[in-house]
Amino acid sequence: MPLRLACLYSADENAPLDLTLPATIRVTLTNGDIAPQPLELMREPGVSNAMHLSPGQFRKVRYSAPWPAWARGEVRIDPVGFDASPTLVAINRGPREGKIVQAERAEMQAATPAQTASAAAAVTPASSTEVASPAADALMSAGRAALSRISYYEPMYFAVGHNGDTNARLQLSFKYRLLLPDDLRSKRFLDNLYFAYTQMSIWDLSAESRPFRDTSYMPQLFYYIPDTGVRSEWFTRMGIAAGIGHESNGLAGDDSRSLNTVFVRPTWEFGDLNSTHLEVSPKVYFYLGTSNNPDIADYRGYVDLLIKYGSPDGWQLATTLRKGTKHWYGSVDTQLTYPLAKLLGSSAWGGYLWVGYFNGYGEDLLDYNKRQHWMARIGYSIAR
Repeated sequence: MPLRLACLYSADENAPLDLTLPATIRVTLTNGDIAPQPLELMREPGVSNAMHLSPGQFRKVRYSAPWPAWARGEVRIDPVGFDASPTLVAINRGPREGKIVQAERAEMQAATPAQTASAAAAVTPASSTEVASPAADALMSAGRAALSRISYYEPMYFAVGHNGDTNARLQLSFKYRLLLPDDLRSKRFLDNLYFAYTQMSIWDLSAESRPFRDTSYMPQLFYYIPDTGVRSEWFTRMGIAAGIGHESNGLAGDDSRSLNTVFVRPTWEFGDLNSTHLEVSPKVYFYLGTSNNPDIADYRGYVDLLIKYGSPDGWQLATTLRKGTKHWYGSVDTQLTYPLAKLLGSSAWGGYLWVGYFNGYGEDLLDYNKRQHWMARIGYSIAR
């Protein structure tokens, strides 16, 4: 369907109001890949140029235009020349969308040929000026192009704890969608291909120079869809991710650690996704190669079992369980988060209070085969 905007004219004062209605109104459309582009919306047929409103009377006038062929994904609509807030919409184009747009355009032109001609003549100079935007707009658009494809991946946090020594654990993580499809429901391979990068560090705050004890660098390339469309009475939604990953600590010599894996990760969600619900997500992987840590499977195993329970706007408990192939080697990594806005009673706050607990082997890659005494930490989380 075309883009339609409704303008509400009202005579709020104790006097009548006479108006001259524009034949068109202008907006700019912006998405992550294209700089702001002007679009003229035509006034609905049958509405005259002049409008008279008695005191207290109001009238709604609609303007519309076909969506440009390039508009897809998240598109921002900014009014030009009148006071209204920007709007963000998501456009999901199906396989027949091109034919639909052409038909709508032809229908609108046939319905108001005189209006179309006069409007085109009236806006040509302004349109030329709008398109010739400064170089700064191009740079800003390039930034938006990258940011619109970036989203959180693993939790992001900073937390400090003490058990014998004092240390901090911090993690940064994001994913980048390589191709933005016309149809956001597409399940094709290239349409849902992501690059992700995660970096986790253990910072020794008890040592004299306060060095980072170890840092893991984890790039990944994978296929991911949050909803496969598979439905069952047993679960509400099922997602899937599969790809290849690398993890290393960037050190040389005997302290060097690295591994490459191929993995698949199904995710099942149970209950009302807008309220308190359960999520179970086992990550099953196979090692393609290691460095100075060939026996890592003895301590880490071949499965990371993630279990989450909580609500999107409340507390959430997330636990990752690992079981090595030998003895009782493994680990428990638990993170409890709660929105700061609720905790402090102010919507001005973002992020979450983060409380974590780790016990077992392999919190950092350097000491994957050494038992880490339990460690509890508290801190701040950007994403969970």
